[in-house]
Amino acid sequence: MKQVLLALMLIALPVAGFSGFQVYVKSASAASTGLGDLSPLKTIIADVQTLADKGDMAAAAKRITDFESAWDEGETAIRPLNAGYWGNIDQASDAALKAVRAPAPVPDKVKTSLAMLMAELTDPTKPPQ
Repeated sequence: MKQVLLALMLIALPVAGFSGFQVYVKSASAASTGLGDLSPLKTIIADVQTLADKGDMAAAAKRITDFESAWDEGETAIRPLNAGYWGNIDQASDAALKAVRAPAPVPDKVKTSLAMLMAELTDPTKPPQ
């Protein structure tokens, strides 16, 4: 009887430990890579922020078009990973595009909308405010 209990413990403990570790790794991985590698998009938005900070709104508008194109091209790959996160970024994206492309862009509005978009690209778990 003791041998059976010992055998069960020797089997159950590693299985439970391995299973728990796998659940932890999978949830941590999903949280950190929810939509995959968005660093190319973040680089573009960082460029747009730099241009807007310099007051070069024409160049910022041109560069944000690069973001829009890349975002649209990546939609079929990114959106299925997490439609909610994708929607949060898309909403922030729309606001930034509108602010940067306004006929008379308001610098504070542009900076705020770009910061919100960058925040969403960094952590898309929360809807933009």
